[in-house]
Amino acid sequence: MSDVILYGVSPSSYVRTCRMALDEKGVAYTHEAAMPQSPEQLARHPWGKIPTMTHGDVKLYESLAITRYVDEAFDGPALQPADAGDRARMSQWISAFIDYMYAPIVRSIIIQRVVVETPDEAVIAAAMPDAAKAIGLVNDQLGATPYLAGQALSLADLFVLPAINYVAMVPEGGPLLENAGNVTAWADRMQSRDSVQIALAA
Repeated sequence: MSDVILYGVSPSSYVRTCRMALDEKGVAYTHEAAMPQSPEQLARHPWGKIPTMTHGDVKLYESLAITRYVDEAFDGPALQPADAGDRARMSQWISAFIDYMYAPIVRSIIIQRVVVETPDEAVIAAAMPDAAKAIGLVNDQLGATPYLAGQALSLADLFVLPAINYVAMVPEGGPLLENAGNVTAWADRMQSRDSVQIALAA
């Protein structure tokens, strides 16, 4: 058993992000299913969210902290750009995803369509303009650079990709992605990576 343990349920967008980071770095880890708000997860995360991770005595919650630790604590290809400008753009995209993209795309559309037994169509409809704006901005960036933070894969791509993968699976994906050719081409390229295949198949 690895001394790196990632806790969370596989379909979670953020769990997938962390799994991709671990696999990109070639880190051996154990993935243990853990539901948000469970007593076990509340003991690991003050707000009971997922994922959390332990590495020996290091205990972490929040995906950004986990993925940065994975990149900095282990050997393997860098997941954060060396260039200060590209690294700042990586942080900008991660912050934008967490603060402005996750709620309309994942919480208001994906969870309503995939998790909720009877989707609230009003919630979905209200989220569409913000979701379209977010995907449009990602599309513009991917028209300028092959990855969100520049010429190479970074943590930014790993944060955004799981949400885009889900968008393609729901009815709203048609209108949201029909004019986002750069996004779909990037997602197709990302799908060829072993780390992505492992995370998205779980």
